[in-house]
Parts: sequence; structure tokens; C-alpha cells
Amino acid sequence: MREKPRFIDSLELVALPTAVAVARMFISDTLKRWQALFIEDYVAAVAVELVTLSVEQTGGAKVPSLIILRMLGYRRHIVFEVTDLHDEALQLSAEADVPEGRGLGLVDAFADRWGSFISPRGRVNWAELAVYGRTAAGLPLRDPQPIPELSNVPDKPALTGDLDLIRRILDGLNKL
Repeated sequence: MREKPRFIDSLELVALPTAVAVARMFISDTLKRWQALFIEDYVAAVAVELVTLSVEQTGGAKVPSLIILRMLGYRRHIVFEVTDLHDEALQLSAEADVPEGRGLGLVDAFADRWGSFISPRGRVNWAELAVYGRTAAGLPLRDPQPIPELSNVPDKPALTGDLDLIRRILDGLNKL
């Protein structure tokens, strides 16, 4: 059975360069409401690249087209989608390894999974980023690890030390 998203938010924008800044605000606001700000930097980096690619590939027409941003919040991951009117799916090319840290190379580095497909609404570029459980202090939750079994450990530990010294310490503590 496929998991249903816990949260869904979307925003329609005109495919202009200003859409990138608006997308950042949308991500920040959405993640704040979802109480997932700890992954904002990663989601924003990936989303900015996907929005930038959509704007560059569809925003040059005389009549500006729309792009649709959509965020889906699941229990363990967040999916960010950009739908545009381009008719070719994105593909990671050899240039993606450029050290500039931009484009699909960055998306490939930060996202756990990503892809692109053509739908009846247009091209959908998406990326999935893992969300890890956090403590109240923002630290990652750790899965409890079983205590390894120790070999050669006696059933009853041997008492060592000076029993007279321990009695004197206990007597002193009792007098307090």
C-alpha cells in the first residue's frame, strides 16, 4: 500500500526569474508550518535548481507560462515537484559533474531520488529528500542499538576493594 502524504502545499507562479526567490519563500514558509525547518537548506537548494531549470526552459516565450510548485510531506521524506510546459524530461548529463555545484548535479547530490516525466499537465520534475526524526533540541534521533553480548564475563562480579574503607564512607555519609 502506498503511503499518503501527511501535508500537501502548492503554488502557481509565472515562469520568470523572480519565481526562484518566491519559491525560496514558499519553501521556508511551508517547512516552518510543517515543523521541518531543519532540512530547509537542502530542500531549498534542490528546489531552486528545479525552479531555475523550469524558468530557463519555459520562461522565454512572449506569453509567459505558468509553473506549479508542489510539496508533499510524508512521514520520512519530502517530495518537491515543479510542473512546467516543457515537452522533454530532464536527464543528468556528463556536464552535471562540474564543480560549480549547480544544476542537476546538485539535485543528484542532495536528493535521495529524483526524476522527470511528461504528464497530461506538462513536464513534472521532482526530487525526494529524506526527513529524519529530531529531538526537541533539533538533534537527529538515533535508533536504539542492542547491547553487544560480552564474552568471558562472570555471572557475579567479584568484590574488590577495602570493605573497611567502604564502611567508613557509608558511616560518614549517614552522619550528614
